[in-house]
Amino acid sequence: MQTIKKTFSRVGQGFASVGKKLYVSKKAYAFLLPLFFFLILFSYFPAFSGIYHSFFDWKDTGESVFLGFANYKELFTDTEVFWPSCVTLLKLLIPKLIINIVVPLIAAEMVFNLCSDKAKSFYRLWILIPMVAPGVVVTLVWDYIYDPNFGLVSAVWTALGGETIDWLNDTRTVNPAIIFMGFPWIGGTSVLIYTSGLNATSAEARESARIDGAGTWQIVFLVDLPQIFGQVKFFLINGLIAGIQDYSVQFLLTDGGPGYDTMVPGYYMYEQAFRSGRMGYASAIGTFLFVVIMLFTLLAFRLGKKNQEDQI
Repeated sequence: MQTIKKTFSRVGQGFASVGKKLYVSKKAYAFLLPLFFFLILFSYFPAFSGIYHSFFDWKDTGESVFLGFANYKELFTDTEVFWPSCVTLLKLLIPKLIINIVVPLIAAEMVFNLCSDKAKSFYRLWILIPMVAPGVVVTLVWDYIYDPNFGLVSAVWTALGGETIDWLNDTRTVNPAIIFMGFPWIGGTSVLIYTSGLNATSAEARESARIDGAGTWQIVFLVDLPQIFGQVKFFLINGLIAGIQDYSVQFLLTDGGPGYDTMVPGYYMYEQAFRSGRMGYASAIGTFLFVVIMLFTLLAFRLGKKNQEDQI
């Protein structure tokens, strides 16, 4: 009889515990509801609305006529602007992506291998200071740096015996000039994240590699890099997403020119939407970019997962 009472008591306590957890969970979900509401309203709804309107001749006046796949047909057969803009995007994105992943990693390794903690703190602070300046301001500063009359780059170039060049309006120099923007490409946040990853790596593995005669670069590639591959993957995915979406330089400095030399899909989408009033066609471009970003992201995750499995 006593055993039965104990059993029922335990069952009752179990139900009470489950009920309490459900009650607490309800409270947690209640607090999360506003977050999900605004996330759906300002993130998911515009995205799905864009996909929906990509099948319409949607004017900026609000008029909308169903076209089926006509916008996509026009987009995929646009060999004058759209496909050349995709080529330009790759020309700009690939070198900038490599630079923005590799250079901060080298800087982080240099800071991480300093002997003095005070020196590490000093250099981390020094690297973070440029982040105070807004991105738009930095881009406009580069406009002055490239000015053909009194810009720093032009002054150095002419001092070396070169001819005067309008760097952002010359087809020979405009894309290299855009890639060079942001020199020395250190990026304070990137260095901090890499440094945090390096601080969490195995000091024993690094010391063992040194004892075995491994040099600095061998330690970086064979010991450090495999352990901070998660950070590298993070910067790769974010760099791809940001690079495909970005058109700040075109908007502020080049207007897609000279000609269509710096035109990228994001800026072409902006022009079609807000200058030509073709919201439906712009939505088709946006949907195409969304699919491309998703595919690149899934591929990066797949490669990262394969790399982790190979290490195991």
